[in-house]
Amino acid sequence: MSAINAVAYARYSSDRQQESSITVQLADIRKFCASHQIHLIREYVDEAQTGTNANRKNFQQMVQDVKEREFQLIIVHRLDRWARSVDDGRYYKKYFKKYGAKIVSAIEGFNETPEGEFYELMSMGMAELYSKKLARECAAGKVANALEGKAHGGTPLLGYTVKGKRYVIDEQEAEAVKIIFRMASEGYGYTYIRDYLNKNGYRHSDGRLFTAHFYDILRNRKYIGEYVYNRTVSKDENGYRNNHRNRAEHDIIRLQGAIPQIVDRETFEKVQALLDSRKANKIYTPIRRERKFLLSGLLRCAECGRAICGSSAAKDGIRYPVYRCGAKGRTCPTRMINSHYLDDYVHTLLTGCLFKPENANRLEQFIQDCYVRAYNALRDKWNASRETVGVIQEKIAELERELSGEQASPLQQLIEAQIDTLQANLHKTEYKQELMEKEIAAFPDYNPLRIRKNVKKYFERLSDRSFDNLQRCFRELVRIIKIDNDHIKITFAFNVLMDAYTPITGTVIETRDYIARPENFYRQTFAFSKLTILTE
Repeated sequence: MSAINAVAYARYSSDRQQESSITVQLADIRKFCASHQIHLIREYVDEAQTGTNANRKNFQQMVQDVKEREFQLIIVHRLDRWARSVDDGRYYKKYFKKYGAKIVSAIEGFNETPEGEFYELMSMGMAELYSKKLARECAAGKVANALEGKAHGGTPLLGYTVKGKRYVIDEQEAEAVKIIFRMASEGYGYTYIRDYLNKNGYRHSDGRLFTAHFYDILRNRKYIGEYVYNRTVSKDENGYRNNHRNRAEHDIIRLQGAIPQIVDRETFEKVQALLDSRKANKIYTPIRRERKFLLSGLLRCAECGRAICGSSAAKDGIRYPVYRCGAKGRTCPTRMINSHYLDDYVHTLLTGCLFKPENANRLEQFIQDCYVRAYNALRDKWNASRETVGVIQEKIAELERELSGEQASPLQQLIEAQIDTLQANLHKTEYKQELMEKEIAAFPDYNPLRIRKNVKKYFERLSDRSFDNLQRCFRELVRIIKIDNDHIKITFAFNVLMDAYTPITGTVIETRDYIARPENFYRQTFAFSKLTILTE
């Protein structure tokens, strides 16, 4: 009998629990493993994390690790440590079962009988009920504090600090708030207000400079002494809150004079009228791109894997179109490339080299090599799948022999679950193998006459240099273009020339230095022999 590997999962939340509960949970789990001769290989711990949401760091790490099939049991102290949501608990129980892992409680003796599953469901339901009741009590406490005008957590609003759960004016910040409202009422823009504050030494209480984000400040009614609570809707099931959806007015708590006033009401209302006027008069117009990019959607960065998109850059006061990696924050080292140069190179590569009539024999040899390689790759993939089927069948037979030797063993159900998982994988692999067999049977014939006919057709189409026509041709003929700081790798979809759907590809590699000197290929032709080509 092979050893049973297990992992432990422990968690405590911030409600009436502390870090020492993790020690107790893990001690009981280790004791359970020792008494049942189970090998504990790893422990996952989430501290101060609620069980009502499955987005816990180490829990999600366990969700990823189970795919490696290194363990067959996940042991928790109690099921409420696993989840305080019936939906989450049942979902992840099925998810882990798919990878051959079973959830076990160290102190709750649930078994696999219908009665055991019912009591397990009741346990998770009671845990969810407890969480919801606790949340209701906390919400009631917050409402009680709100009715007294008390602060309910979070960073205090600019101009205020909190003492004894009461809002108190921060004189230094309050002076900046008054300037913001006064200048806004006089029509000054946010950038001008920001520069004025920073230039004259105004700062946040922690020393930070001001930014030009004043809209929410100018809309906040706390500055005229109005306390507002429960205005926005609650978070959804994914933990997100839509700040643009407000509750009904009768559900919102508003208390006049519950907060020290910083801005007089006349100035505040003047600013509100000005902001409303700007909002009503603002005209939104769609962005119109003057430049079009022929290779959009075909380019990929070889360094970071992100898409390379059309953009623009400036040199000597003149803007020109470029292809640039879409990595945010400019974290990718791949340099941008002039889009006109790359577009023209791809066009010249097709019309002045690959599809040039005198190069027909060379092109056919290139495509033939790619054809043979694609067919052999498909056959190798089918052979590997056949070997996988054999391995799975052998493992199932081994487990069935172990199962026949068990006499009412507590591990019998685990072995049966492993067999079920392997049987599912076997059926899935056999199905993929059948699809590959059909793909091999339908693999297109190598027909040089058809290739020459389609090459001639595309050669004529590429003579029309209109944007829409060239873009369609490029998207049909080019599978992907990968770019780094040294090379451009253009992978062509040669199956298009065979009127086939099965991918048959070949790659041409060119140096960036060559493309950066367009005089090299603006002759509209260059030798086939100079190309660096790959068939794999």
